[in-house]
Amino acid sequence: MTRETRSRAATKPSLVLCCLFAISVVLSWILCVGGTRRDEMLVGAVVLLLTGIFLYQVWRTETLDVEFQLVDIAQGWRVPGYLIKDVYVITAVLFKDLLGMASAGSFYRVDKVKHEKRHPRQEARDVLTTLYTTMTPNSIVIGIDRRQDRLLFHQLQRSGISKTARALGVRPGAEHP
Repeated sequence: MTRETRSRAATKPSLVLCCLFAISVVLSWILCVGGTRRDEMLVGAVVLLLTGIFLYQVWRTETLDVEFQLVDIAQGWRVPGYLIKDVYVITAVLFKDLLGMASAGSFYRVDKVKHEKRHPRQEARDVLTTLYTTMTPNSIVIGIDRRQDRLLFHQLQRSGISKTARALGVRPGAEHP
């Protein structure tokens, strides 16, 4: 057995994890459609099947080695507050633009993300930084440049770096080459 085969076998998802995923998809489907009628459940079964096929293909072809730590995942507890705040910010920007008080902004921001070397935990932190930052309506991560230790994102209204992003290793500003 080659090293890659052993590594791939070691990362194979467990049956428990697969069952928990399937249950979460089913419950999410029922929550979203608001009922358990026969037609809704048939469509839900097709959605579950297609989602499972897609995730299986991703699992087979992905090469990203990530090591999620509970302390990093737990940083997401602040995201609901950021969502509420940013919905207000975006609504204010919209109304100011519609009323002609101020035009909506479009700001690019570059910040530092320290990458000493490629490490599975740092890869996971980059994934979480992208996820948590992009979940809020005011910001979207455009990309992470690991060679220059930069994080590029877009905002409609300027704001500072969130506490969540700071906890995941993002620092203000970036040095230009």
